[in-house]
Amino acid sequence: MKNIVLLGGSNSVMVNGLQKGLKEYANVTNLALGGTTSLQNLYELKREKNQEAIQNADLIITESVINELDNHNIRENLSLDIIFKNLQFLYITLYKLKKPICILILPYRSKNYQIVINMHRFLANYYGLNIVDMQNYYQNNEIIQFGNKFGGHQLAVINRNVGKEIAKNIDIFKISKKSLDINMPEFKIVTPENMQRNGNFKIFNPNNSMYNEIVYRLEKGNSLSFNDCDGYEIIGMHSWNLENSGEITKLGFGIATAHCASIHLRNKNNDIVKPTSKLNIFCEIQAEPKVDSNLIVKFNDENLDNTEFYVNSHLEKPYKIILPYFDLIAFFLCKPNPKMKLFDLSVIPTDKDIEIDKDIDHSYLIPNIVFFKDSMEFIDEYIGHLYPNITKHIDNVLTPQIVNRVKEQLSQTKINPQKEPTSTIDLEKQITAKIKNHLSYKLGEALIRANKNWYKGGYIKFIFEVIKIKKEHKNRR
Repeated sequence: MKNIVLLGGSNSVMVNGLQKGLKEYANVTNLALGGTTSLQNLYELKREKNQEAIQNADLIITESVINELDNHNIRENLSLDIIFKNLQFLYITLYKLKKPICILILPYRSKNYQIVINMHRFLANYYGLNIVDMQNYYQNNEIIQFGNKFGGHQLAVINRNVGKEIAKNIDIFKISKKSLDINMPEFKIVTPENMQRNGNFKIFNPNNSMYNEIVYRLEKGNSLSFNDCDGYEIIGMHSWNLENSGEITKLGFGIATAHCASIHLRNKNNDIVKPTSKLNIFCEIQAEPKVDSNLIVKFNDENLDNTEFYVNSHLEKPYKIILPYFDLIAFFLCKPNPKMKLFDLSVIPTDKDIEIDKDIDHSYLIPNIVFFKDSMEFIDEYIGHLYPNITKHIDNVLTPQIVNRVKEQLSQTKINPQKEPTSTIDLEKQITAKIKNHLSYKLGEALIRANKNWYKGGYIKFIFEVIKIKKEHKNRR
């Protein structure tokens, strides 16, 4: 089997989505991380532990447009200039690898979607990198409104089949034919292990089926400073705030994003304060401070106001919790190259789509979503998306309503004295029998069965079962 390296956000992390389709035809090294932009993709390309997988890759896939739009539009206010600059750093690096590359544009519409997606298309054309453009496919097939129903995560079955087609046709992805003379900036990853550590540090090793990191805890009384990094700028940061014990949080996503801690980067000119939450996070440092001997890294123990934000740190929530520590993995540094010429935003149109060069456009691999061949699975997942809490609704709302209604009916019924229940148990049996014969109860049972067996066509069977139940109920009445 061929080898694929996958770079991206949560769409690439989803177990039953893109990566599952790729794994049907290839060995996959998944370096994706939810909530992260193209800068995290570049960071993973530069990490020492990933070099063997990258060198052995027959194809490198990158997707990041959805997170760039979210980080631009929601809370973090990541600027278009930073997004475009970092995209150029990523695509220059991918071009220089001389490997087959696939840029995957997932469908998403939010403010400034056209300019951000056009950045990817422009750079794909310029560097001659292969592209699969689902946004353009949805637009050409007039299913934009359908795609909008799912926000940042398309149905897993769609992404899975896209992944399957990419991996199955891996040999059509060619190395760029362009011959470009490029002056690269220098990048460096700095961890607390190779920084000057002041004070005592707790060190943790959070790991699960996908991630394995070394974390140093910043708290009141300790700090970090840089060694041998003059001329570099901090452009990104990797953190993973753990529980107080050092364990990975078991909180749900929504609660975990409201458990926040802030890091403080301080020198004589700047105070940069940025929060992250109880998630494995890579984010931009938008101020991009220059590293010098005066730059100190510490926990925000002075409770200073944040100067930057992160899309998945929800400090506005009433149930927020401010952590008394900050768990750091690494900083991502860049030393600019004065000979390197970067494009500015003026080259990117905002009122029309950039047309992709035909020799690199492999969007024909996208399966026919309009008449999806795996229709039962598709419809099941679609219904599951529309009604994700259907079982909870039945248990918490529908069943109590039925019970109360039946109790009312029984209390209003004149009972024959000779047949009057002799105990509470008899009454409960009557109520139970009445409930189980109630139309709503039977429909609820059928819906729960459908929900449990959605992957086997449960919702399709449910439609026919509803017809049968209603017919039987009508005949009994």
